[in-house]
Amino acid sequence: MEIINLANRKEVEICINGTECVMSLALKNISHFQESNKIGLQQALEKMQSGDLEMILKLIYSMVSNKKSGKVMGKKFFKDFDELSIVEALSPIVTELLNKDMPEAKNETEKK
Repeated sequence: MEIINLANRKEVEICINGTECVMSLALKNISHFQESNKIGLQQALEKMQSGDLEMILKLIYSMVSNKKSGKVMGKKFFKDFDELSIVEALSPIVTELLNKDMPEAKNETEKK
């Protein structure tokens, strides 16, 4: 018998102007991002590392879901909010979730 340990879903509960939400990188969120933006997640992450604020916003829009329904909130939910405030408030959570989901390098060769 093979023993398999699965990780728990990585999500952060947040409240945005009174609306209870969850931020996560679940498959539904990644699919929403890729379908809405016609770009793969890896390519988008590379753009974000180059400082592409628009791409960071698009990822945030796809990562936030309604806590009760589980529905992705999307760009419509954020349309009345200041974009810089969105990035400032939520990008640390994006970084936290991305770092949790990325495998760690085990040796010096992998770290390069």
